[in-house]
Amino acid sequence: LLVGAPFEMNGQQKTGDVYKCAITNETTSDCTKLNLGRVTLSNVSERKDNMRLGMSLTTNPKDNSFVACSPLWSHECGTSYYTTGMCSRVNAHFRFSKTVAPALQRCQTYMDIVIVLDGSNSIYPWVEVQHFLISILKTFYIGPGQIQVGVVQYGEDVVHEFHLNSYRSVKDVVEAASHIEQRGGTETRTALGIEVARSEAFQKGGRKGAKKVLIVITDGESHDSQDLDKVIEDAEKENIT
Repeated sequence: LLVGAPFEMNGQQKTGDVYKCAITNETTSDCTKLNLGRVTLSNVSERKDNMRLGMSLTTNPKDNSFVACSPLWSHECGTSYYTTGMCSRVNAHFRFSKTVAPALQRCQTYMDIVIVLDGSNSIYPWVEVQHFLISILKTFYIGPGQIQVGVVQYGEDVVHEFHLNSYRSVKDVVEAASHIEQRGGTETRTALGIEVARSEAFQKGGRKGAKKVLIVITDGESHDSQDLDKVIEDAEKENIT
């Protein structure tokens, strides 16, 4: 016997769940929770509280599997929340097999953003650059299925401060950015910074299908300006904005 429990708690969230209960001649039932409320979708900013898992149950007599649905499951896209519902397919052995979410659509905020940060000696004071960087990061909707951010710092050389998949929340990215120290350098090689971002940074944690955006933060003239047109052209060929 399957029993839907749409108000069941899983941790701190009222996700709902499903129980399997043995049918016997005893007056008490032996029921086991299947913990379907803990199932998550990757690359999605989920809102699972009050999603009512178990409110809808249907079986497949051909293979004795069943599907349990959460009609109020929703996900976050920027400032909006979309309630599309989600279902979990369970096999005849009561083991989760796959997630079904046919109405789920990719967010417009599905972006990989690499910030190319000038850390040469001409940048002063550094704390103001950090504050500016953090103010930008706080405007991003960072999370699974939304924005990822990586930072490279350049002067004469280029250093990867953190990769696109290093952090999954605004709080963690801002914390990491607040600890970035100025690397220095007597030259400002902006073209080199862009080239490393294109050829390396977008490969380190980048996601298939994500819009690629490159942001350059610098204080002015670069020492390799003769190479700028070429590296920008190369970036545009790879659909990097």
